Amino acid sequence: MGLPSPWFLSVLSGVLCAHADKPADPTLPGMVAKILAGDFDNNFFDGDLLKTPPSNEKEEVGACLLDKVGAIVSENGVDEFLNDLQVDAAACCTKDKEECVKDNAEAYALLTSVGQKKTDSKTAAPKVAAMFLRSVEKRLNADKVVSSHAHFFGKCNAPETCTLELLGSVKRDL
Repeated sequence: MGLPSPWFLSVLSGVLCAHADKPADPTLPGMVAKILAGDFDNNFFDGDLLKTPPSNEKEEVGACLLDKVGAIVSENGVDEFLNDLQVDAAACCTKDKEECVKDNAEAYALLTSVGQKKTDSKTAAPKVAAMFLRSVEKRLNADKVVSSHAHFFGKCNAPETCTLELLGSVKRDL
């Protein structure tokens, strides 16, 4: 069997690139503004993590951010899809905007620092997950959340000492 044709490779490259977002803004307020201006798609997604429909925007935002905690812990999101994680986390803050941005700007800045190669992803990932989780817990009660994500509640109260293992991640050998 020969090598793939240049045509096939160019089509494949175009398909793969079509799904990636443009580089995320380095700040959460800036990224939220770009989403609201239509410069980026609004990928607000709550992961269908609530047992019942949300009562308000705060619960919607909590579920959206909880989905990002799951992406960090279960899908290795900081290493595997950092830019998309930033864009998607910012989309969570298109609702309950002022409070969401205030509560999550530090976590977002840590993701930016990873992207700029100033911070190691293995150190940052559990901290970001824990910071997002604190924000989630301000907006949601664990009893409203499906079991796949309810187990995160109450874990890693101190982001500085949090590990992915404490959050329930399976240790990965690289």
